[in-house]
Amino acid sequence: MKIVVIGSSNMDLISVAERMPRPGETVGNARFMQAFGGKGANQAVAAARLGGEVVLVAALGDDLSGRAMREHFAAEGIDTSRLVTDPENATGTALILVDAAAENAISVAPGANFSLTPEAIGSLDEVLAGAGMLVMQAEIPYRTVREAAFAARRLGVPVLLNPAPACRIDAELMAAVDILVVNQTEAACISGLSPDENPLEEVAGRLLADGPRNVVVTLGSRGSYLLNAAGSLTVPAFRVKAVDTTAAGDVFCGALAVAAAGAELSAEALRFASAASAISVTRQGAQPSIPTRAEVEEFLTKN
Repeated sequence: MKIVVIGSSNMDLISVAERMPRPGETVGNARFMQAFGGKGANQAVAAARLGGEVVLVAALGDDLSGRAMREHFAAEGIDTSRLVTDPENATGTALILVDAAAENAISVAPGANFSLTPEAIGSLDEVLAGAGMLVMQAEIPYRTVREAAFAARRLGVPVLLNPAPACRIDAELMAAVDILVVNQTEAACISGLSPDENPLEEVAGRLLADGPRNVVVTLGSRGSYLLNAAGSLTVPAFRVKAVDTTAAGDVFCGALAVAAAGAELSAEALRFASAASAISVTRQGAQPSIPTRAEVEEFLTKN
């Protein structure tokens, strides 16, 4: 099934230390690694490794990072024909700090990602033709997300939107979304209701009332929650020893896109996405942590 991912691509510079530095403090004895990342690229690689026929629409700089990414995506079996080269801005870069508890703090320099406008992409109808799912996030211009969602809606292509980093979403865009995937922070930002002060059902219900056909709230170690017109369900998380949660949400979204493309969103789809995400947090880095379909199927058999 063809899956179109429109989103960001970054070079991740990762420092793993015992704890996060306080303001003005230097924490030494860290381990460094460099890896391909960016929410759009992470979700595209996840979908490709898990069995999707992926087309990635992203903007890269005309630099070493951008050229390395093109080769990397091609090696992953991703269609790179829709990648845009920005000659004026560097490829996006993320600075990631990870502590001993696998928590992370991330600062992103978007660079070329912000040049991914509808004009730069070209005909959205051509990009989306024959797709079983459109996947997007919020590290690219908001106008691009809106126009792509409207084009997909017109063509009957389901839209999975993961509004990360957290941002407010207008009513027209919400009405064009088939699967809204949010963590608790994003749910609070969009709904205006704090999950700490309001029942999860009420927060998800507020989001569903705004227009999307399905609302999925990821709950970290507590699993994931689905609400739609047919009802609600909770899928528990798998118990694993986490070492780095950097791309867990992106892996979940890429896996969910594969599992839900051409099918109804179900407990089995959420379980598949949860398994892929669980495997990813046991490994360092964003894209290096993403499992293959065979690994996920083996994991599900054992768990």
